[in-house]
Amino acid sequence: MNALEFDVKELYPLYILRGGDAYLKDGVIKKIKSILPSESFDIDYIRFEEDAKVSDIVSAADTFSFFESKKVIYFRAAYGGKLAEADKTLLAEYAKNPCAATVLVIDDGASLFKFLEKYAQIVVCDFPGEGFVARWLKNLLTAKGYDIEPSAASLLIKYCGTDMMKIHVEAEKLTSYASGRIVRDSDVTECVAPDTEFQVFELTNYLAKKDNKNSVRIYNILIGRGEAPAFLLSMITSQFRRILHTMLSDLSDGELAALFKAKEYPITLARRLSANFTKLKVKKIVDNLALNEYLFKSGALSEKAALELSFSYLLTI
Repeated sequence: MNALEFDVKELYPLYILRGGDAYLKDGVIKKIKSILPSESFDIDYIRFEEDAKVSDIVSAADTFSFFESKKVIYFRAAYGGKLAEADKTLLAEYAKNPCAATVLVIDDGASLFKFLEKYAQIVVCDFPGEGFVARWLKNLLTAKGYDIEPSAASLLIKYCGTDMMKIHVEAEKLTSYASGRIVRDSDVTECVAPDTEFQVFELTNYLAKKDNKNSVRIYNILIGRGEAPAFLLSMITSQFRRILHTMLSDLSDGELAALFKAKEYPITLARRLSANFTKLKVKKIVDNLALNEYLFKSGALSEKAALELSFSYLLTI
């Protein structure tokens, strides 16, 4: 189930949230919390952070509400952590026979809880695709009495790096700016600052087309924004590594995204860019960028010099 389609009409005793979009996760949690009576909210909504003991979580989940209503337990699992076998057994035993009054929600960003999937409802909190989000965005604005042109919706999604939280915030802002109650491309370009990852994609796209004028323009925008040279070099290197992996791997975009611990949409964009390169050329680029990163990290070059050398190479290769 996609998070945008989540409904509380039929609640399950156990939910596992997958993906990294904070907006979508927050939306799911808000909907589940809405079942709690106001008088019991402070008692019957319990949040556990990643350092919590599994035994404490299970104990809280297995206890009925004082107000004889539902109880919501939210556990944000550690990203990249490990789960002891004893804790797996404890959770599995609870999942087989959950407390009827409890809704347990596990935020499983690292996919540690696959062993519970047969007992749980999985809610995917990742970018659901540009078409789906464009329809959601149109409905969001329609409810406020506004419309958005399809091209403007696509541009806004790309500018926000598919971050649903940012898309929502920027959409709210655009409603106070758009004339005629219609959001157009010009509104987005004037009001919304493009996400750094999107601009790195733009930069790579122009480099692939040998459009040095626009490549330099985007590069100067990123530098002028005050982005750290080391961060930009890392972003550019990651982009070309993604391109190389899409060219060499048989994995799907979703599988590659999991491998890179990234959203799926940037992988899709990288695959689109790969059509403009040969494997040998991308391999040379990745090797050069990796060398400059090494020289910077080892102290042989400043981060600014490493970035400038890398960008000069990309303009000429």
